[in-house]
Amino acid sequence: MNNKITTIAFDADDTLWVNEPYFQEAEKQFCALLENYHPQHTISQELFKTEMKNLHLYGYGIKGFCCV
Repeated sequence: MNNKITTIAFDADDTLWVNEPYFQEAEKQFCALLENYHPQHTISQELFKTEMKNLHLYGYGIKGFCCV
């Protein structure tokens, strides 16, 4: 197994449906998958920091979670 994960992407849209509970559950499970590398709260904080850092570039949505 390759332990050098560089990118994981998710695509979702909440334009027509209320999807926030699903996004939160997906993030919770994503953080749980990576807890062998960092505590779940740390991963969640890093996701948030990356989204906020990119907000002015991409707005809200999946692109904000990408690092360049």
